[in-house]
Amino acid sequence: MPKEMIGAILITFNQSLFGALKYKFLESGIELSIASDLICFKKFLSRENTAAVILDISSADKIFGLNIEQAVSMLVNLISPRILIVLTQENFPSDQIVKLLKCGAHDIVSSSAKPRILAEQIKAFVRLFFPKQKKKKSVIFFKDVLTIDYPKRKCFIKNADGATEYSFISIKLTKVEFQILYLLAKRKGELVTYDEFRSYLWPGAMSYKEVIHTLHQLINNIRKKIAFSPIKIENLRSEGFRLE
Repeated sequence: MPKEMIGAILITFNQSLFGALKYKFLESGIELSIASDLICFKKFLSRENTAAVILDISSADKIFGLNIEQAVSMLVNLISPRILIVLTQENFPSDQIVKLLKCGAHDIVSSSAKPRILAEQIKAFVRLFFPKQKKKKSVIFFKDVLTIDYPKRKCFIKNADGATEYSFISIKLTKVEFQILYLLAKRKGELVTYDEFRSYLWPGAMSYKEVIHTLHQLINNIRKKIAFSPIKIENLRSEGFRLE
């Protein structure tokens, strides 16, 4: 299976900044998500592959209600052992840089830095400071009707046969179909975007258009195989898929 990408969170209100970084980061093996409020931030922080947080200094006060030093100190404790990078404006005072580093930030970077260079800096910090954790791919349950045993590469679905009892039925999936259903079940009803499927299954191997086309074909195959069950795969147009 392809190596899972590094996850990173960009804390900002600046959609243009996110757009400028997202695809360059993806090319470098970093899956970047944007958090413009605490709910989104905590959601993305809970993901297994999240290893770095990037704080846009101009958004710290609006999102956290704290000054920049307080925000950095709070984040360092909250996200440990993950990496914290602070993005500043040009000509940010050197004495302020020193203060933020003393607060625990791993690096202070100008927001005008080239996205690809910033991505490689983050990867270097992650290699140095973020401990590698063994991926626990075991058995996943979804709404008591789907069981995926990753080590054994087996998938079981409850079948309502009209009787009072439900029985589990094993379904045969190709390797890629199994990985798709595993990712959907792992997210437990949350949206899995086209970018996330691409980074999980075909990093750098296909164009965005090819990913969407191939993914829709594979999802249709899976739908046919699980048609007897109460599980549905919902398509959110232009975004991705989720289980329901």
